[in-house]
Amino acid sequence: MRPRGTLAYWRFDASGTASRAGAEGPVGTDTVLRDLSGHGNDLRVTRLHDSGPEVLTWSGEHHGDQPAHAGLRFDGGKGPDRGAVLTTSATAPLNSEKFTGGYTIETYPRLPDPFEGDHAWMGILSRQGRNGDAGKTTGWSPDEPTCSLNVTPERFLQFVVYPHVQDADPTSWSHALPVGRWTHIAVVNDGHHTVVYVDGSKIARNPGQPSTGIATLGKPFVIGGTQFEERFGQGFYGWIGDTRIVKRALRPQDFMNHLPASER
Repeated sequence: MRPRGTLAYWRFDASGTASRAGAEGPVGTDTVLRDLSGHGNDLRVTRLHDSGPEVLTWSGEHHGDQPAHAGLRFDGGKGPDRGAVLTTSATAPLNSEKFTGGYTIETYPRLPDPFEGDHAWMGILSRQGRNGDAGKTTGWSPDEPTCSLNVTPERFLQFVVYPHVQDADPTSWSHALPVGRWTHIAVVNDGHHTVVYVDGSKIARNPGQPSTGIATLGKPFVIGGTQFEERFGQGFYGWIGDTRIVKRALRPQDFMNHLPASER
């Protein structure tokens, strides 16, 4: 669960929380979701736009190959914008990491079935800070964050990154994510290029552009949303399970969904 180079590892069962009321029910805003890597990149809860407690709840749902047998249920949406996010603190070590030697970001999402409402461009995981403020001049908009994993209107997975070195925005696009089923996602960068895997298989539309590191402005990482113009709109809609960030490229056989049963 913690290969060499692990910078952050979050799981949403009793081992990953400093306090937990039970297997179900709302997640309190005073809850600390601990970074089990030992590096102090704990997560804290923020409800968006005066959202009620129902937008983030504990869940016993989980991927069959996931180490923790638990997850979080996010009930974000639009009209009006609502949701909740988990963020690292302003002083978390992860915020300043440049990842120039490569990285692996893994997470387990599940979209509801039926998939109701407009959730276009909702974020799964991101890094705060405008890429324009990081000196990037290419890409769709300078107001995009420097790194984000999102779901498109067609339920495609999109990973867009503004590298630490290059002035570019290489972007990966997957097929439509299934509804009603857990998925394992891995974003792997070897210091030169990025490849996204869904359930252990490479997606077809990975960028050929060079990509070294992730631009950083020293701002938090986020689970459950993506900012634009440094503001959150909607939050994620669905479940999210174990999430891990490693400071090097992992091989598929080292992903969390390939752990032996004795390590889950």
